[in-house]
Parts: sequence; C-alpha cells; structure tokens
Amino acid sequence: MKAVSYAQGKVNFNANAPTPKGDGVLVDIVSAGICGSDLHLLHSGAHSPHVAGHEIAGITPNGKHVAIEPIIPCWDCDLCHKGDYHICKNNSEGLGISSNGGMAEQILVPEHCLFELDKKVPLQDGCLVEPLAVSLHGLIKTNTNERHKVAVIGGGTIGLCTVLAAKHLGCHVDLYAKYDHQKEAGLKLGAGELSGQYDRVVDCVANDQTLELSAKTAKPGSWVILLGIPLNGINLPGMRMIMNEIQVFPSIMYSSTNGVRDFSVAAKLISQNTDIGKTIISHRFNLEDAKEAFRIADDKNSGSIKVVFNN
Repeated sequence: MKAVSYAQGKVNFNANAPTPKGDGVLVDIVSAGICGSDLHLLHSGAHSPHVAGHEIAGITPNGKHVAIEPIIPCWDCDLCHKGDYHICKNNSEGLGISSNGGMAEQILVPEHCLFELDKKVPLQDGCLVEPLAVSLHGLIKTNTNERHKVAVIGGGTIGLCTVLAAKHLGCHVDLYAKYDHQKEAGLKLGAGELSGQYDRVVDCVANDQTLELSAKTAKPGSWVILLGIPLNGINLPGMRMIMNEIQVFPSIMYSSTNGVRDFSVAAKLISQNTDIGKTIISHRFNLEDAKEAFRIADDKNSGSIKVVFNN
C-alpha cells in the first residue's frame, strides 16, 4: 500500500509499504491530517520507521464511518482506571509516533480506538475530530462553561478548533491570530477580536510572546490553558501570575472525564458543525505528494491552516 513516513529531516513516500496484518479492525483511511507535532518531529531530525499521522478517519469493513483515537494504553494502571489513559506510562502506544499511523491507505487498530461518525459528516474532513478533542480536553478539565469568557491565542488548527469547542460549551470567544487568513477563518467560526480580560485564556502557541499576551489578558483568578507546547520553557511573567493567582493548566491530548471521552464529545461536535472542513482545511493532497504537502503545512505564508491527505 501507499504510505508516508519521515526520518532525518526528510519526508518519505513509500508506494509498496506492507498491508497491515494481525488482530484488530482494518480501516480504509479516507483522511489524515498533518499536525504541528509532525512538523516538530520532522525538523528535529527524528528517525521514525513508522507510518506517520495521528489525525485519522476512515471506513471499517462493515461500512461504519469512524474517527480514530490514536492512543493504545494499557487500560490496567491507576491512571487508566481514573480515565487519564492519555498519560499512561505502562507501555502505551501512540499511532503515528511509536506505531504505524494514518498517512497510508489502511490501518489496523483496536476496537476501542474507533468512534463512529454521523454519515452526514464529510469523511474527508473526519480527521478533524482529533484536533477538536485536543481543544476540548483543556476546556473540559478546567470546567469551562457558558459563564466564562474565553480568549484563544493562535489561529492555527488547534486555535480554530478551540474557538469551535468553546462555542460548543456556550462561551463567548475572542481570537488573537498572527495571519490574516487565520483571522478570517476565526470570524467565520464566530470569534471576535481580542479585547479586555478573560476567564480562560487558551494559548495554542506557547512561545515567549504568546505566553506574555496570555498572562496579560487573563483575569485575576483565571486559568491559562496551554495547548501549545512551550519548547523553550514556560516563560510566564512571575509577578503578574502570582499577584493575580492565575492558574496554569498544561493540557495534552484527550482522555475521559466522568466516564465521557473527549473523542466522543468531539465526534458529536463535528456532527453539529459539518461544514467546518471548508473553513479549517486549506489544502488537500494525495499521499504521493507528501513532500509538497509538508512544505505547504510548514509555510503559513502559503495560506495554509490544516493540510490533509485524502484517499
């Protein structure tokens, strides 16, 4: 089958990758997104023999349309029993990271990874369920609700998904975005312009400049939620944070809260917003064009937001 991986700073297309075999459900992949973490790994020179991609949707042998949660935890440790299976440290696997992912024609996954999608959701956009779950996780874990005013810092895929997630929870949402095409997308999703202070500030970039802005726009006693990964450290202004008792929630991936998995909420959200692909997905490619797809995803001046492989 066709598949994409990356190693030593280069994107690799393989026209003759082995077809998945073994236990699990064999899914025909329809959409797979390029994530910012894929770009980080590519630029780091990481060697990954695995098929890349953890934003995945496809069709099962019995015709179900599904999004795939790309975590295979142990399900047996204390963290898993609490619902925090996303931080399981007991030999958990990440699809596209430590085992084969979705930038291919097929993938073999355990049944628990599958989340059925309403068939009115365009399956070529179904890979957006994963970033929607990322965005929901931080909001859910900080008990964000309709009483809260939310600022989203960063207009990439996660930022725009966070706009939609916060709107889904009933919040007023404003967006700070660097690029005009991101601002336009945010407006289409219902975000206003950043002004004043907020109950929740969701930093989807987490560099020194955005962390400074996040602290500045957070109300006393509020939360700053980190969805971006601060590769150079969490450099927040200490005096402002302490004097205003601003809380910080570092948020990663998705899990379960009160028995409800974030992926389930994300699947429901996309079923209620079936047109979001028109706003968030800016470019689509075939697997054969993987090098160009990654180049476009890495160049925001190209107008890219979410770049997706469609089979």
